[in-house]
Amino acid sequence: MKKILFACDLDNTLFVSNKRKKDEDICVEINKGVKQSFMTPKAIHLLKEIEEKLIFVPVTTRSTEQYERIDWPFDLKPKYAVVANGAILLNDKLSDDIWLKETKEIIDPWRAELQKQLKIRSESGKYIKTRIVDESFLFLYCGEGADVEGIKNELSLQTNLKVEATGRKIYLFPPKLSKGAALLRLKERLNANFVYAAGDSFIDVPMLENADEAFAACGLRGKVKGNFRFQPEGVAFSEWFLEELAMR
Repeated sequence: MKKILFACDLDNTLFVSNKRKKDEDICVEINKGVKQSFMTPKAIHLLKEIEEKLIFVPVTTRSTEQYERIDWPFDLKPKYAVVANGAILLNDKLSDDIWLKETKEIIDPWRAELQKQLKIRSESGKYIKTRIVDESFLFLYCGEGADVEGIKNELSLQTNLKVEATGRKIYLFPPKLSKGAALLRLKERLNANFVYAAGDSFIDVPMLENADEAFAACGLRGKVKGNFRFQPEGVAFSEWFLEELAMR
């Protein structure tokens, strides 16, 4: 029997932000009393439909705490979730000890560099936030108007950590801590023999590359190479790829 895995990024892929929501969209996350993330009613309906035939696993750079803020609507409760960019596997909301042991071997050689970069960046005064996320990677939050791409390029010359950026957020990852590596681990763990993946950013690209079929947001078109299916212009990303999966 074919065991199919669907690995899906969350923010700006399955979820839309408060800035992009429409009136009919349903809130799935409240942070400090503020409605923060939303799903379209159609996306919720389609995800419920495909959950019956696929193993749906969120794969996100969110911390464990940020993931636990999600209030999945209408009994949508994924059994598994990969958080902290692959560092932690949650199984019924509990961290998987075997996965964590494997992750420790990936991160341990880079802990000194993570702490070094945290100290340098914290003392620089350039960032609104600097912190180590789930003991796994360094997160930097830039001020409004910052040249994020320029800062990213500068950081890449100053560390062997993998530097990625989305919006005003910059991440410094141990080189082997990626969504792509996590997907391969997840596929083996769940004995899946076919993998779909969906994502919107450069951080998602390794995951998309390791899937059998990948759905990429239109913002990546022309910026990445790979056998991806790109979101058509003018349609909601989540609704498009979920509808494609529902027809499988």
